[in-house]
Amino acid sequence: MHIVSVVQKACVLAMFVTASLGHANGVWTYVDAQGVTYIGNVSPPPVKRLQWLAFDDRVKTLPLRSSSLHPARLPGYAVVQPLLESAAQRQELDPALVTAIVAAESGFRPEAVSKKGAVGLMQVMPATAQRYGVVASSPQHAAALLKNPDLNVQVGTRYLADLLRMFDGELELAIAAYNAGEGAVLRYGRRIPPFPETQEYVVRVMKFYRALTGHLG
Repeated sequence: MHIVSVVQKACVLAMFVTASLGHANGVWTYVDAQGVTYIGNVSPPPVKRLQWLAFDDRVKTLPLRSSSLHPARLPGYAVVQPLLESAAQRQELDPALVTAIVAAESGFRPEAVSKKGAVGLMQVMPATAQRYGVVASSPQHAAALLKNPDLNVQVGTRYLADLLRMFDGELELAIAAYNAGEGAVLRYGRRIPPFPETQEYVVRVMKFYRALTGHLG
């Protein structure tokens, strides 16, 4: 399978897009009639078989082939990867896990803001940032602060490390808690909550994680 990673000014989109490229709402993939797979995190082409993979609250479906979802193919990966690895090492986290979370949360876009108010690379909620010492004068100020990649990843990795300790290193429970909150996982007996969004999120992050670690089953 031939896979094309779409960058913001890539000529591969010229045949599809006539308007100027804006920010997409997440990470998307598309397979054309020739079997070429496109993956990107900028405005997608106007095609019918587009699938959203990450970040947008509308995500409801996932492709079945993990091999087509390698985060390294996304624009922005190379820029932020050194930051993610450094932050992961400080918190004694697996860099591949941090990268998988960021791929699923924001598609490596520092300016990403969800409909629920989560901000930045690791889609940190202002309330979570406050727990880790981030002081802001208003929600708008908090959002502005959390668009800083260094601060965002510092908070996000500290939270992820705390979740892994809370759930005894069980990846899927920590991932579920990152999405739904640790309270939800605890309420459901230390199991993945029966929320479709959370269950799909865990699957998505684990697909990214397996792709990064070379386990594509």
